[in-house]
Amino acid sequence: MRDASPSGPPLPEHPELREIALAMEGAGASGDIMDARWRTVFISSELARLTGIAPREVGRYYGESIVIRHLDHPMTWGTDEETSVTWWRLNVPIMRRYLQPDDPDFDEVFGSAAESAARTRPAAHVPRGWQHTVSFPPEHGFRRSVLRDLTFLELRLTGDDGDFLGVARLVRTALPEGLLTRLGRGDRRLFERMDRVSEPDRRPAGILFADLEASGDLSRRLSSRSYFDLIRSLTDLIDSSVIARDGIVGKHAGDGGSALFLTADFGGSESGAARAAIEAARAIHDGAATLGPDEVSVKVNVGLHWGATLMVGQVATGGRLEVTALGDQMNEGARIEAVAKGGAILASKDLVERLNAADAQATGIDPDAIAYTPLGELDAAGAKAIRDAGTIPVTEI
Repeated sequence: MRDASPSGPPLPEHPELREIALAMEGAGASGDIMDARWRTVFISSELARLTGIAPREVGRYYGESIVIRHLDHPMTWGTDEETSVTWWRLNVPIMRRYLQPDDPDFDEVFGSAAESAARTRPAAHVPRGWQHTVSFPPEHGFRRSVLRDLTFLELRLTGDDGDFLGVARLVRTALPEGLLTRLGRGDRRLFERMDRVSEPDRRPAGILFADLEASGDLSRRLSSRSYFDLIRSLTDLIDSSVIARDGIVGKHAGDGGSALFLTADFGGSESGAARAAIEAARAIHDGAATLGPDEVSVKVNVGLHWGATLMVGQVATGGRLEVTALGDQMNEGARIEAVAKGGAILASKDLVERLNAADAQATGIDPDAIAYTPLGELDAAGAKAIRDAGTIPVTEI
């Protein structure tokens, strides 16, 4: 009986293959292992994540060969037609070196492709390692989580006695390592939070919008290089303030940004999400004063709102990976920020009254003592703010 960690995949029974599987899992490697009969005996957590399968559910593919996985589960493991042909020409001769047509496992390994496999000449030599790149059709499950191409590095495994044990397959994107290193500069915790919302769903969250005040005037006063440095520093300030408080960075538009603080990331606590949004807003407000050269004053306006019925999900295309939220409250949050002036933080009553007693005390806010003003009654409220969010009660915090 295979065992597994509480949340990890089942491990191979063979002791030497088990050692390799544990090393792959410990290193966070994406890949799988085939035994000497070309049956799947291990699928790593990372490869399961790419396929959209829970690690403890990969066991249903154990015992199947890679050929059967491709044939019987095309939307999970299949590749496009060109890749399938190239894969067959490279791998089946190697498989045939260890598996003959009269072997009782032959038909089980190759399934409906057994006749074609029987006609394939076995490889005269099996290398220690070989690699190939695979592509997936547009509707494939992999396309939601990776770039179009993946590269597989396949390693022939032998035991201490020299006997063939199977093959370990390591998976990586077809991007160069140098570029992956650049892309990997982001915060891992943020990416994990983004991964948890890969599929769109209703998710309550605190909403934050931040924008540089008087950006047009600043761009005229500063050199292009200095203004670019200012915007880059502001972007880093917004992102770091959000990430440090377990939020998800949203879209950046020129000289501003947005963020979400999902209740699910705070143990289901609306109060925890609201407090994190407030603390991030204050960190952005305080940090903005340190940005830019001494001769200019940098102020960032922040709007905070609560989204009870937001549709939140991941948008992954060939050019971007981001989390997007849709709903009336997002539009209202943007209008609240647009009315904030002078480096103010404007928060809606909906957000502030999510705070419980402990979080209210931690933020120095007494929700029961605050007076609110409808957004449309503030001097800076324009036509759009009045139209979209004029009746929403807000307060400066």
